[in-house]
Amino acid sequence: MDPAANQVARGNKWTRAPQLGDLVLAKVSRPEDWNQEPAPRKFFVLFFGTREM
Repeated sequence: MDPAANQVARGNKWTRAPQLGDLVLAKVSRPEDWNQEPAPRKFFVLFFGTREM
């Protein structure tokens, strides 16, 4: 296995502030367990597979 594949991304990789409509890729486990209200300064995410927000 490639040793670089096990490295964790460090630091801020954004070249500019995220804007509404930007495509963001994320790994999410068990989103059904998130019974929380959105916190201020967070981003709304639309799950393409289930169309949940």
